[in-house]
Amino acid sequence: MRISTLTFATAALQGIQNEQAAIARLSQQIASGKRVLASKDDPAASAQIIFLGERIAQREQYLINQDRAESALRSQMTVLAEIRRTLQHARQLLTSVSPDHELALRQQHAVMLMGDYLHLKGLLNARDPEGNYLFAGHQTDIMPFIHTQMAPGPGVSPNSTYMGDSGERTVTIAEGRSIQINALLIDVADAGLPNDLMQGLDQVAIDLRQPVLTQAQLDTAITRLDAALSALGEVEQRSAGALQEVIDARATTRALLNQERDALARLSELDQAAAIVELQRRQVTLEAAQRAHARIAGLSLFNYL
Repeated sequence: MRISTLTFATAALQGIQNEQAAIARLSQQIASGKRVLASKDDPAASAQIIFLGERIAQREQYLINQDRAESALRSQMTVLAEIRRTLQHARQLLTSVSPDHELALRQQHAVMLMGDYLHLKGLLNARDPEGNYLFAGHQTDIMPFIHTQMAPGPGVSPNSTYMGDSGERTVTIAEGRSIQINALLIDVADAGLPNDLMQGLDQVAIDLRQPVLTQAQLDTAITRLDAALSALGEVEQRSAGALQEVIDARATTRALLNQERDALARLSELDQAAAIVELQRRQVTLEAAQRAHARIAGLSLFNYL
């Protein structure tokens, strides 16, 4: 079989074009740091890269949600702890006074108790750093606990109203896992119900200023404070449990995220050192092919005549 000069030239030219294409692709890979530049490069790897990218983005969003949930819960728990301290102080005041004490002493206790009342009122209507009311359910832009303080007087009763709702605000912290980030203090304050917390404090402060005070009046207020402290304890436990769940979820999310990032790197990232060696090898091959093509192209029958 006779192989013509044209056949040699065509084969050499095809080799040059192949090397040029390979060099161009290697140059793009090195510049981008990516092994797979298009799905056609490695269809199976491309599909896995897309899947891992979506999973990583989702887990990164979970981390953002977890940070938000932790911030909300810690802020909430700080306020709950201060509510507990205030209620305990009010209870201590009431247990340290009796109907037998002089009116002047009882009035001093009444003044301190009103300080606790006003502090508690502010705490029940506390806001988070974004300006949302912590204990209003979904009605985060409405002051939840309204209580009209009444002046001392015979037969005068304070008035309480709860303006929020019982809505639970949740944040998704992992796949299929949502956490409640707000606390409901309706069971603690019982606003709108007979003898609610605010009304009880206001009323006993009025009673302490009256010439006649009974132990039953003190006991009623102390019992109401005990009930509030008990209900508050349940709220605190739920909040602490939710916070721990967020912390645990973050640890799991970070571990999975690191695994998926490593897997994505193995699939998509280029071995730069190996790619550079391959690029240099192909450049040498290209130069040799170009010289061979030039020699073949220069051959002519007239050179032998």
